[in-house]
Amino acid sequence: MGTGADVFDLCSLDDIKRWGTKTFDFRHPARGYHEIALFWDGKDVYAIEAKCPHALAPLAGGAVFAGKVQCPEHGALFDLRTGECLDRYTTDTAAYRAEVRDGRVLVSVPGEQRA
Repeated sequence: MGTGADVFDLCSLDDIKRWGTKTFDFRHPARGYHEIALFWDGKDVYAIEAKCPHALAPLAGGAVFAGKVQCPEHGALFDLRTGECLDRYTTDTAAYRAEVRDGRVLVSVPGEQRA
C-alpha cells in the first residue's frame, strides 16, 4: 500500500483494538456518501462497507470472529478480507485494503475522500 491521496490514516491500532469496530464516513464521486467499517478480530484489522447489502443493517454491530463478521439483522456471514458473503444469504460487499504501519491503521479507498 502506498501513501498517496487514496490512503487514509483512520486511527491508531490501540484504538481499534479497544473499540473492536468503528465506522468512518467517505464520499465517492459518483455514489455519494457511505461508511466504511474497521474491524479487529483479535489478530488483524479489516475494512469493508459498513452496511449489509441485504437490508442495510450496521455490520459494525455484528459478531466478529476469525476474519468474519455476522450481520446482526439476518445473520449473513461476510469474509472481512474479501467482502464475500460466505453463506450466500445476500450479495458480496466491498472490501478495502487495510494495514498497520507505525502503530496507525491505514486503509486504501481509491478515488474517494473522507466526508
